[in-house]
Amino acid sequence: MKKKPAIAIVGTFDSKGEEHLFLKDCIEKRGLPTLTVNVGTKKRSAFPADIDLFATVKRTLKGDSGSRDAAIEAAIASAQKVIRDRYEKGEIAGMISAGGGTGTHLGTSIMRVLPLGVPKVMVSTVASRDMAKTVGTKDITMITVWWISSESTASRA
Repeated sequence: MKKKPAIAIVGTFDSKGEEHLFLKDCIEKRGLPTLTVNVGTKKRSAFPADIDLFATVKRTLKGDSGSRDAAIEAAIASAQKVIRDRYEKGEIAGMISAGGGTGTHLGTSIMRVLPLGVPKVMVSTVASRDMAKTVGTKDITMITVWWISSESTASRA
């Protein structure tokens, strides 16, 4: 029996791990399989990701480990390959990501390797801005959210 294609949950799990775990739980509660991919460039995933590209990015950078831009571009390139390969094998049915400015850049850059018609959702704190350059000509759905943490809630009390 053929395995059902997964929803790829791709993001910076080093800084937004809790948010991506929430997405994973919501998707799985609806009976859909997931594939988690960490593209964080600061440290390994805060939880066991199915694919953690942190080490791959660090190996790619070699002597350029101090460049944030180089790390981000290496993470994008590595994840694009993973997502494209998995999609071509029929293992991915769509992709979702969550992030702020950098996470949105990462997520949407990776989503653009998927063809028109494949669901692509970016949950972002910056989606209310002009996203023309970020989304490009792809069919990426942008959702605006404001993160609510226990710290921000406690400070309002």
